[in-house]
Amino acid sequence: MPWRKSLKDYRLALQTLVVVAVLVGIRAVLWNIGVEGIGQTALASSIIAGGVFVMALVIAGTLSDYKDAERAPTDLAAGLYAILRECESMSRVWGSPNLHSLRERLIGVVDALRQDISAGDTRKCQDAIEQVSESFLELDESDAPANYVVRLRAEQAGLRKSALRVYHIQREEFLPSAYAMIVSFVVMILLLLMFTRIGGQTETLVTLGFLSFFFLYLLRLLNVINKPFKVGQERGDDDVSLFLLYEFVVHARMADQDLTTAEVVEIAEQIEEAEAAPVDDEAKLPGRSDEAPASLDDVIDDVTAQPRRDA
Repeated sequence: MPWRKSLKDYRLALQTLVVVAVLVGIRAVLWNIGVEGIGQTALASSIIAGGVFVMALVIAGTLSDYKDAERAPTDLAAGLYAILRECESMSRVWGSPNLHSLRERLIGVVDALRQDISAGDTRKCQDAIEQVSESFLELDESDAPANYVVRLRAEQAGLRKSALRVYHIQREEFLPSAYAMIVSFVVMILLLLMFTRIGGQTETLVTLGFLSFFFLYLLRLLNVINKPFKVGQERGDDDVSLFLLYEFVVHARMADQDLTTAEVVEIAEQIEEAEAAPVDDEAKLPGRSDEAPASLDDVIDDVTAQPRRDA
């Protein structure tokens, strides 16, 4: 629903506003009981400016990792498509490999990646990528030229590289010491603002509200950028989308249904929406739990059956 998507877009801002409202409320109480605070000085302004500079520096560095994370699903999808299309052509000429088994293995790569992102400490996707070698062994025993198989194994190596990139980005933080310094700066700046008098009471509260929202929002945004991959209900619009991978799964799973590009895109969008469904909609997804997302087969079955239930 449009209003639900808009709410998700501003979820981070709304959560920050709650904290800001608490801080402003505490400052108003302190003012009313006589704690007006110290007067505004040039040193206080310099401290705030220094905090802005340091936060901008760290966020700029983290954005490069975020841009790298955005490329990972694209590289994975490109590799999966290349393997599937090449093997489809080989199967028509040499009758190998078994396309049904190959499609299941390639879908398993995407499904395993979702499970790894959800769990945070598993490596199922690596095992799923290795399982694709079973289809390549079928080609080794056929009349397919060896250089064709070598090309497929190169695409498989690309899948490994992209999966490892996802694991690395999810696990590592950009300069943990710098992040700890930023948190310390934000805490000190907020304490400084809580006990600084900027004109009258109204000016003080308004300034505290604006500046605390700015610093707290940037701090929370940094947390989002540090962990760019999420699936299920935890995923927000700021997180990297696996949409292209879902498109591939639809292509591979429903290859015999001669879907148009628009239909593939529509089903992939429904998969994303189904994964992010709120608690009261979870009954629509078989096998879904708080520990792990439902398998892609279950999600696709539910999504494709939904129009028939509504009919």
